[in-house]
Amino acid sequence: MRVSSTDDYCLKLQDDLNSFSESSNSMGLSLNLTKCKVFTYHRTKHPIVFHYSITAVNISRELNSTTDLGFKFSYNLDPMLHIDYVCCKAFKALGFIMRLAKDFKQGLSLKMLFCSIVRPILEYGSVVWDLYTALGSLQLERVQRKFLRFVSYSLDIVCPNHNHVPVSYMLGLSSLAERIRNAGINFLIGLLNGNIDSPSLLSLICFRVPQRATRNNAPFVVSHCLTNYAKNEPLRRLMSNANVDPIFSF
Repeated sequence: MRVSSTDDYCLKLQDDLNSFSESSNSMGLSLNLTKCKVFTYHRTKHPIVFHYSITAVNISRELNSTTDLGFKFSYNLDPMLHIDYVCCKAFKALGFIMRLAKDFKQGLSLKMLFCSIVRPILEYGSVVWDLYTALGSLQLERVQRKFLRFVSYSLDIVCPNHNHVPVSYMLGLSSLAERIRNAGINFLIGLLNGNIDSPSLLSLICFRVPQRATRNNAPFVVSHCLTNYAKNEPLRRLMSNANVDPIFSF
């Protein structure tokens, strides 16, 4: 819920919590209050702080970040916190593989381990948090570059300094940035084809319907944004990428 003032919204949200608690009790369901958290998304220096409660017990508040369904959310929705989080997990998984497979001499086996254990960590939910800065992209690619260095050493593949293109070509590994971009395009295609059942998201897609023939063949209308924060909003980013993707060319 978007909260703009204590009187109008905070008290209404508290009433909703009270109603939810009463409904749960009437059905014989108990709430685990230790897992209930309050988290405020904001971009202001002084966010509204209200002490919410359930059954007269105050709910603890998370200040700067919270984790839910495998995502690391920051108070201002900056994806860099989540990228740091998944890179840390991926490096740990990669370290496990490197210790386990230090004597492996088959590139296909090493690739299968990386693609089944490490890469899913880096790509999970990328449609939501896909990055728009070069720093974030480089941070993700560090994980795959470390794996490529390991393969190069294990299989005695000669590579120029800081250039592991021969290894990635031999293994058939594309960059993570390319895979994440393609995942977003496939999500948009699934949404348009009806394979992803979400009428609320589909209603936000802005199709371009020109009144006369023009040289602009972009299929979607993307409104101008003054900030990178708004520009990287998931659906706006997906439509922007689709406008320059050959798949959507007419």
